[in-house]
Amino acid sequence: MERIIQQTDYDALSCKLAAISVGYLPSSVLQGFSVDMASKYTQWHRDYLLTLKKFSRRTFGKVDKAMRSSFPVMNYGTYLRTVGIDAAILNFLDGNEQVQVVNFGCGSDLRMLPLLQMFPNLTYVDIDYSDSVELKNNILRESKILRTSLDLPEENAATAPLLIDQKRYKLVACDLNNTTETARLLDTCTDRDIPTVVISECLLCYMHKDEAQLLINTVLERFVHGLWISYDPIGGCQPNDRFGTIMQSNLKESRNLEMPTLMTYNSKEKYASRWSTAPNVTVDDMWEIFNAQIPESERRRLRTLQFLDELEELKVMQTHYVLMKAKW
Repeated sequence: MERIIQQTDYDALSCKLAAISVGYLPSSVLQGFSVDMASKYTQWHRDYLLTLKKFSRRTFGKVDKAMRSSFPVMNYGTYLRTVGIDAAILNFLDGNEQVQVVNFGCGSDLRMLPLLQMFPNLTYVDIDYSDSVELKNNILRESKILRTSLDLPEENAATAPLLIDQKRYKLVACDLNNTTETARLLDTCTDRDIPTVVISECLLCYMHKDEAQLLINTVLERFVHGLWISYDPIGGCQPNDRFGTIMQSNLKESRNLEMPTLMTYNSKEKYASRWSTAPNVTVDDMWEIFNAQIPESERRRLRTLQFLDELEELKVMQTHYVLMKAKW
């Protein structure tokens, strides 16, 4: 199951690369990038893909093929997912002088690169399954561009579970289903008194209900002040809504993969209830974010990139993905 879930990270990587190649990302308006940082963002992601080829030609081939066959409706979804999370992070960072970010299920996400350069007082912890972070570690050290950006030595002297153990950036191997081990590593890598952003991007949907809730409770109890940003699909709660059941069926048939809580937390309200102990919880579906939080200037820019004739399909998809923000 671990290896099957890891494949979903390659899907996300191909989607991100596709959105970058067509120009959806980066978004200077919503990601806060200077011209120089936007150029670096594109370069980092392209070099990550090229370096991936050195370690797994098969994986590179799959990512490259998927990247080249991405449809506009997918690029819009990746754009919304990325800028929605980034805007929430930036809003919190702007309000706190010193912040640590913990990215649960980080996979090949490179969000740490621009954030570490933009915010000198930021520390960043990436956590995922051992296989995922070992590959990421190899790529980050092999690529001169990525290695230099993180100020990494080419030789890897670190050992698992801390594959990268720097003052400002740590890459950690951990099965997040094991809450005891996760808590122990958080004790090692983070400071409970520093304001903390926790990211879970398409992570909780693959966890069983009890393990996911225990992880949430452990984090909320551990850090004094923080913001949890979670992005996930929801099954839909209307009587004639078959999105969730079709999604489950497709995943089972194509990959033997399950989302155990897709239909349990099948509405915005049910999804948000998992953070009930946090005093401030908001949840929006991505269609609401597109219509209410994306400036008109950005929507005009997106329309110039590709012709989107699947507007109804985009609406159906994006109403079944949510962005939850819990402050405590």
